[in-house]
Amino acid sequence: MRRPSLRTGVATLVLAAVALGVWWVADRPAGQGGVSPQVATVGSGRAADVDGDGFEDLAVGMPDAPVQDQAGAGKVALIHGSRTGLTVSRHQSVSGSVTGDTVRPGDRFGSALALGDLDGDGHADLVIGASGRTAGGEKGAGAVTVVFGSRSGLSRTAVAFHAPAPTPGGRFGGQLALGDFDHDGLDDIAVVDGRQVAVVRGAKDLRSAGAEGITVHTPPGGGGGTHRIATGDVDGDGYDDLVTVAHDDDPADGGALGVLPGSRAGLKDTRLGDRVELPFAGYTPVVGDINGDGKDDVLLATGFQDGPDKTVLLTYPGSADGLDTAGAVTWRGPLHPGDTARLADLDGDGHDDLVVGDVHAVNSDVLNDAGAITTVRGSARWLDPATTRTLSLDTEGVAGDAESNDRFGSTLAQGDYNGDGTCDLAVGAPGKRHGLGGVGLLYGSASGLTGTDSIIFGPDSLHDPVIKASFGAALGG
Repeated sequence: MRRPSLRTGVATLVLAAVALGVWWVADRPAGQGGVSPQVATVGSGRAADVDGDGFEDLAVGMPDAPVQDQAGAGKVALIHGSRTGLTVSRHQSVSGSVTGDTVRPGDRFGSALALGDLDGDGHADLVIGASGRTAGGEKGAGAVTVVFGSRSGLSRTAVAFHAPAPTPGGRFGGQLALGDFDHDGLDDIAVVDGRQVAVVRGAKDLRSAGAEGITVHTPPGGGGGTHRIATGDVDGDGYDDLVTVAHDDDPADGGALGVLPGSRAGLKDTRLGDRVELPFAGYTPVVGDINGDGKDDVLLATGFQDGPDKTVLLTYPGSADGLDTAGAVTWRGPLHPGDTARLADLDGDGHDDLVVGDVHAVNSDVLNDAGAITTVRGSARWLDPATTRTLSLDTEGVAGDAESNDRFGSTLAQGDYNGDGTCDLAVGAPGKRHGLGGVGLLYGSASGLTGTDSIIFGPDSLHDPVIKASFGAALGG
Protein backbone atom coordinates (compact mmCIF):
# COMPACT_ATOMS: atom_id res chain seq x y z
CA MET A 1 0.00 0.00 0.00
CA ARG A 2 1.45 3.34 -1.01
CA ARG A 3 0.40 6.68 0.41
CA PRO A 4 -0.86 9.17 -2.17
CA SER A 5 0.11 12.79 -2.32
CA LEU A 6 -2.74 14.60 -0.55
CA ARG A 7 -3.44 18.27 -0.15
CA THR A 8 -6.09 19.98 1.94
CA GLY A 9 -6.96 23.55 1.24
CA VAL A 10 -9.48 26.33 0.99
CA ALA A 11 -10.48 28.26 -2.10
CA THR A 12 -13.33 30.38 -3.33
CA LEU A 13 -16.60 28.52 -3.74
CA VAL A 14 -19.24 30.69 -5.36
CA LEU A 15 -22.79 30.01 -4.18
CA ALA A 16 -25.23 31.61 -6.56
CA ALA A 17 -28.79 32.42 -5.52
CA VAL A 18 -29.69 34.72 -8.34
CA ALA A 19 -32.25 35.06 -11.10
CA LEU A 20 -32.32 32.44 -13.85
CA GLY A 21 -29.83 32.87 -16.65
CA VAL A 22 -30.20 34.77 -19.84
CA TRP A 23 -30.88 32.29 -22.56
CA TRP A 24 -31.54 28.64 -21.78
CA VAL A 25 -33.29 28.08 -18.48
CA ALA A 26 -36.26 30.03 -19.81
CA ASP A 27 -36.36 27.58 -22.72
CA ARG A 28 -39.21 25.45 -21.36
CA PRO A 29 -42.16 24.30 -23.47
CA ALA A 30 -45.13 26.59 -23.08
CA GLY A 31 -47.79 25.70 -20.54
CA GLN A 32 -45.55 23.56 -18.34
CA GLY A 33 -45.58 25.04 -14.88
CA GLY A 34 -43.68 24.24 -11.72
CA VAL A 35 -44.64 22.69 -8.40
CA SER A 36 -44.67 24.42 -5.03
CA PRO A 37 -41.42 23.81 -3.15
CA GLN A 38 -41.24 21.85 0.08
CA VAL A 39 -38.58 21.38 2.71
CA ALA A 40 -37.18 17.83 2.76
CA THR A 41 -35.46 15.99 5.57
CA VAL A 42 -31.80 16.93 6.04
CA GLY A 43 -29.32 14.07 5.74
CA SER A 44 -31.55 11.90 3.59
CA GLY A 45 -28.66 9.68 2.52
CA ARG A 46 -29.43 9.94 -1.20
CA ALA A 47 -26.34 9.01 -3.20
CA ALA A 48 -25.87 12.37 -4.93
CA ASP A 49 -27.44 14.71 -2.35
CA VAL A 50 -24.67 17.14 -1.43
CA ASP A 51 -26.61 19.41 0.95
CA GLY A 52 -28.79 16.68 2.49
CA ASP A 53 -32.13 18.26 1.59
CA GLY A 54 -33.56 15.06 0.15
CA PHE A 55 -33.03 15.96 -3.50
CA GLU A 56 -30.13 14.71 -5.60
CA ASP A 57 -27.80 17.22 -7.25
CA LEU A 58 -25.99 17.32 -10.59
CA ALA A 59 -22.33 18.11 -11.24
CA VAL A 60 -21.43 19.53 -14.66
CA GLY A 61 -17.86 19.62 -15.94
CA MET A 62 -16.38 22.40 -18.04
CA PRO A 63 -12.90 20.93 -18.65
CA ASP A 64 -12.03 23.33 -21.49
CA ALA A 65 -13.03 26.50 -19.61
CA PRO A 66 -10.38 29.16 -19.03
CA VAL A 67 -9.76 29.99 -15.36
CA GLN A 68 -7.69 32.99 -14.28
CA ASP A 69 -6.71 33.44 -17.94
CA GLN A 70 -5.36 29.88 -18.08
CA ALA A 71 -6.80 28.15 -21.15
CA GLY A 72 -8.28 24.73 -20.50
CA ALA A 73 -7.74 24.91 -16.75
CA GLY A 74 -11.34 23.78 -16.28
CA LYS A 75 -14.04 24.17 -13.66
CA VAL A 76 -17.15 22.40 -12.34
CA ALA A 77 -20.67 23.60 -11.54
CA LEU A 78 -22.95 21.90 -9.02
CA ILE A 79 -26.68 22.38 -9.68
CA HIS A 80 -28.93 21.66 -6.71
CA GLY A 81 -32.10 19.58 -6.89
CA SER A 82 -35.44 20.65 -5.42
CA ARG A 83 -39.15 19.73 -5.38
CA THR A 84 -39.38 21.32 -8.83
CA GLY A 85 -36.26 19.54 -10.09
CA LEU A 86 -32.85 21.01 -10.84
CA THR A 87 -32.83 24.64 -9.70
CA VAL A 88 -30.30 26.37 -11.90
CA SER A 89 -30.63 29.58 -9.90
CA ARG A 90 -29.07 27.74 -6.96
CA HIS A 91 -25.65 26.51 -7.91
CA GLN A 92 -22.03 26.49 -6.87
CA SER A 93 -18.85 26.53 -8.92
CA VAL A 94 -15.38 25.28 -8.10
CA SER A 95 -12.01 25.28 -9.89
CA GLY A 96 -8.68 23.56 -9.38
CA SER A 97 -7.65 26.23 -6.90
CA VAL A 98 -9.95 24.64 -4.29
CA THR A 99 -6.93 22.85 -2.76
CA GLY A 100 -4.87 26.02 -2.68
CA ASP A 101 -2.89 25.10 -5.81
CA THR A 102 -2.28 27.35 -8.78
CA VAL A 103 -4.38 26.53 -11.83
CA ARG A 104 -2.48 25.88 -15.03
CA PRO A 105 -3.32 25.69 -18.72
CA GLY A 106 -4.57 22.30 -19.80
CA ASP A 107 -5.36 20.97 -16.30
CA ARG A 108 -8.80 19.90 -17.59
CA PHE A 109 -10.30 20.08 -14.12
CA GLY A 110 -13.74 18.52 -14.47
CA SER A 111 -12.82 15.95 -17.14
CA ALA A 112 -14.53 13.24 -15.03
CA LEU A 113 -17.03 13.55 -12.17
CA ALA A 114 -18.81 11.47 -9.54
CA LEU A 115 -20.93 12.13 -6.45
CA GLY A 116 -21.03 9.91 -3.36
CA ASP A 117 -20.64 9.97 0.42
CA LEU A 118 -16.99 9.19 1.12
CA ASP A 119 -16.89 10.14 4.81
CA GLY A 120 -20.29 8.94 6.02
CA ASP A 121 -21.67 12.29 7.17
CA GLY A 122 -24.88 11.95 5.13
CA HIS A 123 -23.76 14.48 2.53
CA ALA A 124 -22.53 13.47 -0.92
CA ASP A 125 -19.03 14.59 -1.81
CA LEU A 126 -17.88 15.74 -5.25
CA VAL A 127 -15.07 13.76 -6.87
CA ILE A 128 -13.37 15.59 -9.74
CA GLY A 129 -10.81 14.34 -12.23
CA ALA A 130 -8.23 16.72 -13.67
CA SER A 131 -6.65 14.54 -16.33
CA GLY A 132 -4.17 17.13 -17.60
CA ARG A 133 -2.83 18.33 -14.27
CA THR A 134 0.87 18.24 -13.43
CA ALA A 135 1.37 15.84 -10.51
CA GLY A 136 4.48 14.54 -8.82
CA GLY A 137 6.46 16.81 -11.12
CA GLU A 138 5.15 15.01 -14.21
CA LYS A 139 3.29 17.05 -16.81
CA GLY A 140 -0.11 15.65 -17.71
CA ALA A 141 0.09 12.95 -15.06
CA GLY A 142 -3.36 13.90 -13.78
CA ALA A 143 -4.95 14.14 -10.35
CA VAL A 144 -8.24 13.70 -8.50
CA THR A 145 -9.82 16.19 -6.09
CA VAL A 146 -12.55 15.53 -3.51
CA VAL A 147 -14.65 18.52 -2.41
CA PHE A 148 -16.70 17.58 0.64
CA GLY A 149 -20.43 18.13 0.95
CA SER A 150 -22.15 19.86 3.85
CA ARG A 151 -25.51 21.22 4.94
CA SER A 152 -24.83 24.36 2.88
CA GLY A 153 -23.70 22.40 -0.19
CA LEU A 154 -20.07 22.11 -1.25
CA SER A 155 -17.85 22.96 1.71
CA ARG A 156 -14.57 24.83 1.71
CA THR A 157 -12.60 21.66 2.45
CA ALA A 158 -10.97 19.53 -0.23
CA VAL A 159 -8.26 16.90 -0.62
CA ALA A 160 -6.41 15.88 -3.77
CA PHE A 161 -4.32 12.88 -4.75
CA HIS A 162 -2.47 11.51 -7.74
CA ALA A 163 -1.31 8.10 -8.94
CA PRO A 164 1.17 6.20 -6.75
CA ALA A 165 3.68 6.45 -9.59
CA PRO A 166 2.79 9.49 -11.72
CA THR A 167 3.78 9.25 -15.36
CA PRO A 168 3.99 12.04 -17.98
CA GLY A 169 0.76 12.12 -19.93
CA GLY A 170 -0.75 9.43 -17.69
CA ARG A 171 -4.11 11.29 -17.52
CA PHE A 172 -4.94 9.94 -14.06
CA GLY A 173 -8.46 11.12 -13.22
CA GLY A 174 -9.75 10.86 -16.76
CA GLN A 175 -11.85 7.82 -15.78
CA LEU A 176 -13.23 7.20 -12.32
CA ALA A 177 -16.11 5.43 -10.57
CA LEU A 178 -17.46 5.12 -7.03
CA GLY A 179 -18.51 1.96 -5.20
CA ASP A 180 -18.71 0.66 -1.63
CA PHE A 181 -16.33 -2.25 -2.06
CA ASP A 182 -16.07 -3.10 1.68
CA HIS A 183 -19.75 -2.50 2.56
CA ASP A 184 -18.93 -0.06 5.35
CA GLY A 185 -21.44 2.54 4.16
CA LEU A 186 -18.72 4.78 2.72
CA ASP A 187 -18.11 5.12 -1.00
CA ASP A 188 -14.65 4.25 -2.33
CA ILE A 189 -12.98 5.81 -5.38
CA ALA A 190 -11.67 3.75 -8.30
CA VAL A 191 -9.49 5.53 -10.87
CA VAL A 192 -8.00 4.11 -14.06
CA ASP A 193 -4.21 4.28 -13.79
CA GLY A 194 -2.82 3.01 -17.08
CA ARG A 195 -2.56 -0.75 -16.81
CA GLN A 196 -4.14 -0.83 -13.36
CA VAL A 197 -6.96 0.64 -11.30
CA ALA A 198 -6.12 2.66 -8.20
CA VAL A 199 -8.56 2.58 -5.26
CA VAL A 200 -8.89 5.04 -2.39
CA ARG A 201 -11.16 3.80 0.40
CA GLY A 202 -13.70 6.09 1.99
CA ALA A 203 -13.04 7.01 5.63
CA LYS A 204 -14.75 9.03 8.34
CA ASP A 205 -11.59 11.10 8.83
CA LEU A 206 -10.99 11.61 5.13
CA ARG A 207 -11.35 15.39 5.48
CA SER A 208 -8.58 15.75 8.03
CA ALA A 209 -6.32 12.76 7.49
CA GLY A 210 -6.82 12.10 3.80
CA ALA A 211 -6.76 8.57 2.46
CA GLU A 212 -5.01 5.80 4.34
CA GLY A 213 -3.38 4.88 1.07
CA ILE A 214 -3.95 3.79 -2.48
CA THR A 215 -4.22 0.15 -3.44
CA VAL A 216 -3.66 -0.85 -7.05
CA HIS A 217 -5.39 -3.70 -8.84
CA THR A 218 -4.83 -5.32 -12.24
CA PRO A 219 -8.08 -6.07 -14.09
CA PRO A 220 -8.78 -9.62 -15.29
CA GLY A 221 -7.16 -10.17 -18.67
CA GLY A 222 -5.29 -6.89 -18.33
CA GLY A 223 -1.69 -5.92 -17.88
CA GLY A 224 -1.43 -3.94 -21.09
CA GLY A 225 -4.04 -1.31 -20.30
CA THR A 226 -7.43 -0.64 -18.78
CA HIS A 227 -10.08 0.61 -21.17
CA ARG A 228 -13.23 1.22 -19.07
CA ILE A 229 -14.48 0.62 -15.53
CA ALA A 230 -17.87 0.52 -13.80
CA THR A 231 -19.17 -0.57 -10.41
CA GLY A 232 -22.14 -2.55 -9.12
CA ASP A 233 -23.09 -5.55 -7.01
CA VAL A 234 -22.90 -8.33 -9.58
CA ASP A 235 -23.21 -11.28 -7.17
CA GLY A 236 -25.77 -9.69 -4.85
CA ASP A 237 -23.71 -10.14 -1.66
CA GLY A 238 -24.00 -6.50 -0.56
CA TYR A 239 -20.46 -5.58 -1.60
CA ASP A 240 -19.96 -3.51 -4.73
CA ASP A 241 -17.72 -5.08 -7.36
CA LEU A 242 -15.42 -3.52 -9.97
CA VAL A 243 -16.30 -4.33 -13.57
CA THR A 244 -13.52 -3.76 -16.11
CA VAL A 245 -12.65 -4.02 -19.77
CA ALA A 246 -8.91 -4.37 -20.22
CA HIS A 247 -6.33 -5.67 -22.67
CA ASP A 248 -3.06 -7.52 -22.37
CA ASP A 249 -1.43 -6.68 -25.70
CA ASP A 250 -2.85 -4.74 -28.65
CA PRO A 251 -6.33 -3.42 -27.75
CA ALA A 252 -7.35 -3.74 -31.39
CA ASP A 253 -6.67 -7.48 -31.32
CA GLY A 254 -8.47 -8.47 -28.14
CA GLY A 255 -9.80 -7.45 -24.75
CA ALA A 256 -11.39 -8.98 -21.69
CA LEU A 257 -14.44 -8.27 -19.56
CA GLY A 258 -13.97 -9.22 -15.93
CA VAL A 259 -15.10 -8.57 -12.37
CA LEU A 260 -13.04 -7.99 -9.23
CA PRO A 261 -15.23 -8.66 -6.18
CA GLY A 262 -15.71 -6.50 -3.14
CA SER A 263 -15.27 -7.97 0.33
CA ARG A 264 -15.08 -6.98 3.98
CA ALA A 265 -11.40 -6.22 3.40
CA GLY A 266 -12.09 -4.19 0.29
CA LEU A 267 -11.58 -4.99 -3.36
CA LYS A 268 -10.05 -8.41 -4.01
CA ASP A 269 -7.51 -9.20 -6.71
CA THR A 270 -8.99 -12.66 -7.30
CA ARG A 271 -11.41 -12.62 -10.23
CA LEU A 272 -15.11 -13.24 -9.56
CA GLY A 273 -16.25 -15.95 -11.99
CA ASP A 274 -15.14 -16.24 -15.59
CA ARG A 275 -13.62 -13.50 -17.64
CA VAL A 276 -15.11 -12.89 -21.07
CA GLU A 277 -12.81 -12.69 -24.08
CA LEU A 278 -13.68 -9.84 -26.45
CA PRO A 279 -12.70 -9.29 -30.09
CA PHE A 280 -11.24 -5.89 -29.15
CA ALA A 281 -11.01 -3.69 -26.07
CA GLY A 282 -13.32 -0.94 -27.28
CA TYR A 283 -16.32 -2.08 -25.24
CA THR A 284 -17.85 -0.17 -22.35
CA PRO A 285 -19.33 -2.17 -19.46
CA VAL A 286 -22.73 -0.76 -18.46
CA VAL A 287 -23.95 -1.97 -15.07
CA GLY A 288 -27.49 -2.09 -13.68
CA ASP A 289 -30.28 -4.45 -12.62
CA ILE A 290 -32.33 -4.98 -15.78
CA ASN A 291 -34.38 -8.02 -14.69
CA GLY A 292 -34.99 -6.77 -11.14
CA ASP A 293 -33.55 -9.77 -9.29
CA GLY A 294 -31.35 -7.71 -6.95
CA LYS A 295 -28.11 -8.55 -8.76
CA ASP A 296 -26.52 -6.11 -11.17
CA ASP A 297 -26.19 -7.20 -14.79
CA VAL A 298 -23.45 -6.14 -17.19
CA LEU A 299 -24.27 -5.02 -20.71
CA LEU A 300 -21.55 -4.59 -23.32
CA ALA A 301 -21.84 -1.32 -25.22
CA THR A 302 -19.67 -0.10 -28.03
CA GLY A 303 -22.58 1.66 -29.64
CA PHE A 304 -25.63 -0.10 -31.04
CA GLN A 305 -23.89 -1.10 -34.26
CA ASP A 306 -20.23 -1.66 -33.34
CA GLY A 307 -18.54 -5.02 -33.04
CA PRO A 308 -19.66 -8.46 -34.18
CA ASP A 309 -23.45 -8.81 -34.17
CA LYS A 310 -23.42 -11.42 -31.41
CA THR A 311 -21.68 -9.01 -29.03
CA VAL A 312 -23.75 -5.88 -29.72
CA LEU A 313 -25.64 -5.04 -26.50
CA LEU A 314 -24.95 -8.52 -25.18
CA THR A 315 -26.05 -8.71 -21.52
CA TYR A 316 -24.47 -10.95 -18.91
CA PRO A 317 -26.85 -11.53 -15.99
CA GLY A 318 -25.44 -11.13 -12.51
CA SER A 319 -25.32 -14.28 -10.38
CA ALA A 320 -23.85 -15.53 -7.10
CA ASP A 321 -20.91 -16.85 -9.15
CA GLY A 322 -20.33 -13.61 -11.06
CA LEU A 323 -21.26 -13.02 -14.68
CA ASP A 324 -23.60 -15.69 -16.04
CA THR A 325 -21.75 -16.31 -19.28
CA ALA A 326 -23.86 -19.36 -20.20
CA GLY A 327 -27.07 -17.34 -19.83
CA ALA A 328 -25.92 -14.28 -21.79
CA VAL A 329 -28.88 -12.43 -23.32
CA THR A 330 -28.60 -11.38 -26.96
CA TRP A 331 -30.14 -8.14 -28.23
CA ARG A 332 -32.96 -9.01 -30.66
CA GLY A 333 -33.86 -5.54 -31.91
CA PRO A 334 -32.66 -3.44 -34.84
CA LEU A 335 -29.22 -1.89 -34.69
CA HIS A 336 -28.83 1.87 -34.21
CA PRO A 337 -25.78 4.12 -33.89
CA GLY A 338 -24.58 4.95 -30.38
CA ASP A 339 -21.62 6.45 -28.51
CA THR A 340 -22.55 6.49 -24.81
CA ALA A 341 -24.73 4.24 -22.68
CA ARG A 342 -26.31 4.16 -19.23
CA LEU A 343 -28.70 1.92 -17.29
CA ALA A 344 -31.25 3.69 -15.07
CA ASP A 345 -34.80 3.02 -13.87
CA LEU A 346 -36.58 5.83 -15.70
CA ASP A 347 -40.14 4.56 -15.13
CA GLY A 348 -39.89 3.45 -11.50
CA ASP A 349 -40.88 -0.18 -12.16
CA GLY A 350 -37.81 -1.70 -10.48
CA HIS A 351 -36.11 -2.58 -13.76
CA ASP A 352 -33.23 -0.53 -15.14
CA ASP A 353 -33.76 0.84 -18.63
CA LEU A 354 -31.11 1.39 -21.28
CA VAL A 355 -30.20 4.83 -22.59
CA VAL A 356 -27.83 5.18 -25.54
CA GLY A 357 -26.54 8.52 -26.80
CA ASP A 358 -25.79 9.03 -30.49
CA VAL A 359 -23.79 12.24 -30.85
CA HIS A 360 -23.75 12.01 -34.66
CA ALA A 361 -27.52 11.95 -35.17
CA VAL A 362 -28.78 14.57 -37.62
CA ASN A 363 -31.48 17.07 -36.72
CA SER A 364 -34.74 17.74 -38.58
CA ASP A 365 -32.82 19.84 -41.12
CA VAL A 366 -30.39 16.95 -41.68
CA LEU A 367 -27.51 18.87 -40.08
CA ASN A 368 -24.78 16.62 -38.72
CA ASP A 369 -23.86 15.87 -35.11
CA ALA A 370 -26.94 17.38 -33.51
CA GLY A 371 -27.27 14.28 -31.36
CA ALA A 372 -30.09 12.18 -29.91
CA ILE A 373 -30.73 9.54 -27.26
CA THR A 374 -32.51 6.20 -27.56
CA THR A 375 -34.20 4.46 -24.63
CA VAL A 376 -35.22 0.82 -24.23
CA ARG A 377 -37.28 -0.32 -21.25
CA GLY A 378 -36.06 -3.13 -19.03
CA SER A 379 -38.24 -5.92 -17.64
CA ALA A 380 -38.10 -9.38 -16.10
CA ARG A 381 -37.62 -10.56 -19.69
CA TRP A 382 -34.72 -8.17 -20.24
CA LEU A 383 -34.63 -5.29 -22.72
CA ASP A 384 -37.72 -5.09 -24.89
CA PRO A 385 -36.95 -3.89 -28.46
CA ALA A 386 -40.63 -2.99 -28.91
CA THR A 387 -40.20 -0.17 -26.40
CA THR A 388 -37.34 1.52 -28.27
CA ARG A 389 -37.84 5.28 -28.39
CA THR A 390 -35.64 8.10 -29.69
CA LEU A 391 -35.61 11.62 -28.25
CA SER A 392 -33.72 14.72 -29.29
CA LEU A 393 -33.87 18.48 -28.87
CA ASP A 394 -36.18 18.42 -31.92
CA THR A 395 -38.70 16.12 -30.22
CA GLU A 396 -42.04 17.83 -29.61
CA GLY A 397 -42.39 18.87 -25.97
CA VAL A 398 -38.64 18.68 -25.23
CA ALA A 399 -37.03 22.01 -24.36
CA GLY A 400 -34.45 23.33 -26.81
CA ASP A 401 -33.56 23.17 -30.48
CA ALA A 402 -31.32 20.62 -32.16
CA GLU A 403 -28.49 22.33 -34.01
CA SER A 404 -25.46 21.16 -35.92
CA ASN A 405 -22.53 20.06 -33.73
CA ASP A 406 -24.51 20.14 -30.45
CA ARG A 407 -23.42 16.53 -29.81
CA PHE A 408 -26.42 15.98 -27.55
CA GLY A 409 -25.94 12.61 -25.85
CA SER A 410 -22.17 12.93 -25.38
CA THR A 411 -22.58 12.36 -21.66
CA LEU A 412 -25.37 10.96 -19.48
CA ALA A 413 -26.16 11.08 -15.76
CA GLN A 414 -29.14 9.94 -13.76
CA GLY A 415 -30.50 11.15 -10.43
CA ASP A 416 -33.78 11.81 -8.67
CA TYR A 417 -33.55 15.58 -8.93
CA ASN A 418 -37.17 16.29 -7.94
CA GLY A 419 -37.50 13.62 -5.24
CA ASP A 420 -40.45 11.78 -6.77
CA GLY A 421 -38.80 8.36 -6.54
CA THR A 422 -38.10 8.04 -10.28
CA CYS A 423 -34.72 8.56 -11.97
CA ASP A 424 -34.36 11.63 -14.17
CA LEU A 425 -31.78 11.98 -16.94
CA ALA A 426 -29.26 14.74 -17.61
CA VAL A 427 -27.84 14.79 -21.15
CA GLY A 428 -24.69 16.66 -22.11
CA ALA A 429 -24.41 18.68 -25.32
CA PRO A 430 -20.86 20.09 -25.02
CA GLY A 431 -20.76 21.35 -28.61
CA LYS A 432 -23.80 23.59 -28.30
CA ARG A 433 -23.36 27.25 -29.24
CA HIS A 434 -19.96 26.70 -30.86
CA GLY A 435 -18.45 24.88 -27.90
CA LEU A 436 -19.95 26.89 -25.07
CA GLY A 437 -21.89 23.72 -24.25
CA GLY A 438 -25.15 22.84 -22.56
CA VAL A 439 -27.08 20.22 -20.59
CA GLY A 440 -30.62 19.05 -21.21
CA LEU A 441 -32.74 17.60 -18.41
CA LEU A 442 -35.55 15.11 -18.98
CA TYR A 443 -37.65 13.85 -16.09
CA GLY A 444 -38.60 10.24 -15.49
CA SER A 445 -42.22 9.12 -15.16
CA ALA A 446 -44.32 5.96 -15.14
CA SER A 447 -44.17 5.99 -18.93
CA GLY A 448 -40.44 6.69 -19.09
CA LEU A 449 -38.68 9.92 -19.99
CA THR A 450 -40.94 12.90 -20.63
CA GLY A 451 -40.47 16.35 -22.08
CA THR A 452 -42.80 17.79 -19.42
CA ASP A 453 -40.92 20.42 -17.39
CA SER A 454 -37.73 19.65 -19.32
CA ILE A 455 -35.08 22.36 -19.40
CA ILE A 456 -31.82 23.05 -21.17
CA PHE A 457 -29.16 25.28 -19.68
CA GLY A 458 -25.57 26.36 -20.18
CA PRO A 459 -22.95 28.49 -18.44
CA ASP A 460 -24.85 31.66 -19.36
CA SER A 461 -27.67 30.37 -17.19
CA LEU A 462 -25.19 30.31 -14.30
CA HIS A 463 -24.09 33.87 -15.09
CA ASP A 464 -20.70 32.47 -16.11
CA PRO A 465 -19.39 34.20 -19.25
CA VAL A 466 -16.85 31.52 -20.17
CA ILE A 467 -16.35 30.76 -23.85
CA LYS A 468 -15.72 27.34 -25.39
CA ALA A 469 -16.18 25.79 -21.96
CA SER A 470 -17.47 22.42 -23.25
CA PHE A 471 -20.13 22.67 -20.54
CA GLY A 472 -21.56 19.16 -20.15
CA ALA A 473 -18.46 17.31 -21.37
CA ALA A 474 -18.61 15.45 -18.06
CA LEU A 475 -21.58 14.85 -15.77
CA GLY A 476 -21.88 13.43 -12.27
CA GLY A 477 -25.13 12.64 -10.56
